[in-house]
Amino acid sequence: MISDYDIIVIGGGHAGAEAAWAASRLGAKTALISLDPTRIGAMSCNPAIGGLAKGQMVREIDALGGLMGIATDNTGIQFRMLNRSKGPAVWGPRAQADKYKYAAEVQRLLATCPNLTVIAGEVAELIVEGGLCNVDKKDAPQSTIHPPQSIRGVTLTTGTHLRCRAAIVTTGTFLRALMHTGEQKTEGGRVGEQAAKGLSGCLTSLGFEVGRLKTGTPPRLHRDSIDFTKFEPQVGDESPIPFSYLNEYGDLQSPICNLQSTDAASRLQIANCKSQISWNPPLPQVNCYLGNTNQKIHEIIRANLHRAPMYSGQIQSTGPRYCPSIEDKVVRFADKESHHLFLEPEGLDTPEIYVNGISTSLPADVQEQIVRLIPGLENAKFIRFGYAVEYDMVWPSQIRSTMETKRVSGLFLAGQINDTSGYEEAAAQGQLAGINAARLVATGTADFVLRRDQAYMGVLVDDLVTKPPIEPYRMFTSRAEHRLHLRSDNADERLTPIGREIGLVDDARWAAFQKQKETVDEITGLLQQLKLDGVPVVDLLRRPEVTLADTAKELQSAPLMALDPLMASKIETKIKYAGYIARQDKAIERFAKMETKLIPTDFNYARVTGLRNEALQKLTKFTPRSLGQALRISGITPADVTLLAIAVDRKQNRPQMNTDTHR
Repeated sequence: MISDYDIIVIGGGHAGAEAAWAASRLGAKTALISLDPTRIGAMSCNPAIGGLAKGQMVREIDALGGLMGIATDNTGIQFRMLNRSKGPAVWGPRAQADKYKYAAEVQRLLATCPNLTVIAGEVAELIVEGGLCNVDKKDAPQSTIHPPQSIRGVTLTTGTHLRCRAAIVTTGTFLRALMHTGEQKTEGGRVGEQAAKGLSGCLTSLGFEVGRLKTGTPPRLHRDSIDFTKFEPQVGDESPIPFSYLNEYGDLQSPICNLQSTDAASRLQIANCKSQISWNPPLPQVNCYLGNTNQKIHEIIRANLHRAPMYSGQIQSTGPRYCPSIEDKVVRFADKESHHLFLEPEGLDTPEIYVNGISTSLPADVQEQIVRLIPGLENAKFIRFGYAVEYDMVWPSQIRSTMETKRVSGLFLAGQINDTSGYEEAAAQGQLAGINAARLVATGTADFVLRRDQAYMGVLVDDLVTKPPIEPYRMFTSRAEHRLHLRSDNADERLTPIGREIGLVDDARWAAFQKQKETVDEITGLLQQLKLDGVPVVDLLRRPEVTLADTAKELQSAPLMALDPLMASKIETKIKYAGYIARQDKAIERFAKMETKLIPTDFNYARVTGLRNEALQKLTKFTPRSLGQALRISGITPADVTLLAIAVDRKQNRPQMNTDTHR
């Protein structure tokens, strides 16, 4: 029996969950295939969501109508805003989550999706136009050896065929996955879970260039075996900020609250109708703890490097530079006497403590030695030893900005398969892939792309397709040239109208967004009218040392004093950044024409007169979406793009030519 679906999502990690959520909510009949459906949404490594730049992406995913922010708020056990010592543009919301409750919440939310079916199984083959992906090209008839044109379905290892019009591969670290702890090697993408073996060979036979990467995870210790008094407590924020704007909006009352009134009775009325956006996490909040390694530990690590898979030659693939193992830290930073480590609870009902900072694949006996030399861990009891994971991936120069592959129409890739690391990067790609797959099914065109000035999500994808990383990609604020625009507080202003336009933002979220926007506009209008000591309040608030809360007290302004601190911070930040944003807007305008000048998908770069050989090779390989994206490819010069622009204009002005410019 063959089942028909619009979209099949392969893999149930953070990318797969977000892809299935978006596709099904946009009306596509969707199947989510997972090796183990009870592990959908699992936190394979760190039990936390967000952080610097990553937290901004989670808020962007939520602003577009996504899943991750809601699940995090419902299962977070510590919330902190990182980088508070710097400006709001680089603040990063982060939450420690109960990893078991998080996975359960993701599964609960997915169960509410219309049109979504969850299937337990392993995909062995992709069915493409012209036949199965594993056809032996040496023995195949001539008609079958040409590159396949479009996805038609998948085949499970059981032999079951599922038809589809689009497929999204989100296999994470499971493609031909191999785990390493010292000399010991075990097949699998996570402890206790099998590897996906067939699909990697299938992708290779389709002509995709496949690479090999590695990541790692630290040991887990039993909570009762730790002396926490020897560590420095890391507490959460007293007034936490949620990830989901649905929780920020809260039960927002009408913003029209007679804001100009000054008499006592009206002040009381205004105070009572203030925006109800204070938020308290639903789960009990816990502490994390800060500790350090020491020189004796470093000596033991150096003495056992020959037993570490990355140094013995057992692992030859590339790992994430910005999340190194403790072995890498000791070697690369030989002059450092210690390295930070953080003890992070993995949940409220589990004794597991995640030892952030000492990711390792050293043998178990060495791990025991180094851990028990840390003050407070002398009697540490191991629940699980650290390990490294090697896995296959597809170099992202082979995907478009829509996450669709260039080689197979209707086939999308998202998450760690695209040479990225992190839950947040994976979820962002999954959401974009889900949106575009649904649009492809509905309209025949996958055309949803976020620009670099619109979102960190746009920066992420643009970086992947113009300069594919040689190591797992991780998002940083420094990667975004427009980060003053891309703050964590304004993701809804940037993206919720877009989410509404594409159909992912529902009526309830849209109504709440509009109410908050009206409130912000009302208060901002009032601030433009008010003066303090003869100086307009908006001018005073542009000074770093002046806060809206202090100004409200001095003015004894009821509407301002009635503001929730979160709303006040949002308005204050908007005013303080207004001048900088205006200047950045001019820079964005200068590049806008380059970004909107799209290059036809069938464009022949070899016909561009005067183009350098290096530029021809790079443009042919990356097939940029626009002139702006072409300019960002390493090795492409402004002179190359000038020649390209002339050639594109000539092609588009030529009659009866295919001008499909969607990427």
